[in-house]
Amino acid sequence: MFPPAKVLTVVETTKHVEPVRAFEFWRNTALKNLGIVDRPNPHEAFSANRLAALSAHTTLLLTESSPVSVEGDLRHIRRAGRDEVVVSFFLSGHGYLEQGSCGHVVGVGDIGFIRLDRPFAVGGLSPYRELRFSVPRVNFEARVGNADALTGRRIRASPSTELLTTYMHDVARSATGMSEAEAGLAVEGALHIVRSLVGDRDDGDRASSEVLQSLARVHIERHSHDASYGPRAMAAALNVSRSKLYRAFADGEGIAAEIRDARLDRIHRWLTSASNDRTPINVLMHACGFTDAPGFSKAFKRRFGMSAKDVRALRQG
Repeated sequence: MFPPAKVLTVVETTKHVEPVRAFEFWRNTALKNLGIVDRPNPHEAFSANRLAALSAHTTLLLTESSPVSVEGDLRHIRRAGRDEVVVSFFLSGHGYLEQGSCGHVVGVGDIGFIRLDRPFAVGGLSPYRELRFSVPRVNFEARVGNADALTGRRIRASPSTELLTTYMHDVARSATGMSEAEAGLAVEGALHIVRSLVGDRDDGDRASSEVLQSLARVHIERHSHDASYGPRAMAAALNVSRSKLYRAFADGEGIAAEIRDARLDRIHRWLTSASNDRTPINVLMHACGFTDAPGFSKAFKRRFGMSAKDVRALRQG
């Protein structure tokens, strides 16, 4: 009698790679053929590791990584030929997902969905730990429903999403040695939980201000390094009028302030990270789209109540 087929598990890591080559190694191995791979701060030290569990029913990935972004374009999608739905959630840190006319910044406990047969953009915006699993779209739709109703969407963190996170984390921890049959049952259970969550999903009208705000914030995070990226470029990228974009942020200080504050927040995160201690503040400033040093200093102090230099010193103190 033959033993049951086992799930293939692989551990990938940059631990034994020279630090200056770590990102290139990760891009050419773990993230190979996924799309255009980049990272928000090339000056920051990079490290990553991943457990991959591969079966006929699912691909499950448990990843811990420095910030990295992946843009799946048509060329890579056609080459890969994968018609699958990916369900992902952050265990720590935060990131983003974008597909079609939908996009969200996602944090701990949020659940996101994308399809691998259409252009997408996903990534981490801080050091993160993420769990994701993918299943053939035909299986997803048979057990959950129309994939188009969910892809590019987010379900906000709640006790219900925590149930799925805990369940899949347990599956990941026991993946080594799991049989194909056990993997199939695990996926069935996960999709059953997803189906129960669908009624609570955060969708609504795609043209609503809330959805436009969410998608705009994804674009702000992705382009915060580009000094020329402003409301005009964003409106063009989102295919909406500038007046509609301005209306979506009318309750706050406006879209320009949203872009400025996102850039300031990114610099603040970098300044409080030990891996950036040797990177000059003016280099971080330019990497986040600021070209006017006095203007940057004034805006930073107004937002955080102290100078960038003092924030760094406080962390080092």
